[in-house]
Amino acid sequence: MTSFIFSARSLLASFLFLLSITFFAYAPNANADDHNERRKRRGKNHLSSLGHDRGDKGDEFTGQFAAWIFAAANLPVALSLIFRRVKDLALISMETKERIKFFNKFQKKHLMRFHYFLNPLAIIIAFLHFSLSSCRTSSLPDWGLTAASTLSLFGVLVKFAVLPKRFRKTIYKIHTSPVPFGLACVLILIGHSIVDWSLFPIIL
Repeated sequence: MTSFIFSARSLLASFLFLLSITFFAYAPNANADDHNERRKRRGKNHLSSLGHDRGDKGDEFTGQFAAWIFAAANLPVALSLIFRRVKDLALISMETKERIKFFNKFQKKHLMRFHYFLNPLAIIIAFLHFSLSSCRTSSLPDWGLTAASTLSLFGVLVKFAVLPKRFRKTIYKIHTSPVPFGLACVLILIGHSIVDWSLFPIIL
């Protein structure tokens, strides 16, 4: 019973990991569309007269580009986590477990290579997005970018084994844990949402 509860919790953590990736990629598009729609309803002159944005601006193209690359880079990791947790469930037959194991090996063999170079690329584009944007309403996107960059750096350090052996295991655990990744996504999403919804009082 205890092992089943542990597997269920692990499966839930993996699902939240995948959900955060999906939402991370989708949210910039949704926020951008919503932002443009509100701008059309109010008009640019109305916005300037009320002085709503406090100097906030964002380059939507680089933001969406970074989000989609980041999501694509981490999709094989999310799938691997979910397949491993599902395979550990006692309710699944051995035949199904073998199929899941085979498919997981297949997708890791062909997709995991993209994880190693798309993540650094996403971080580079995210820093470009940061340099082209100005956000005074919230510092959460900055913290989120810092957390995501740190995780990406940890991945590079683990991949190329440039750390002393006594540090590798700890860094590997941090890099592969869904909690730091989810926290980075939450910081970025909430920060962007705060900036986007700072327009809400003007709508009313």
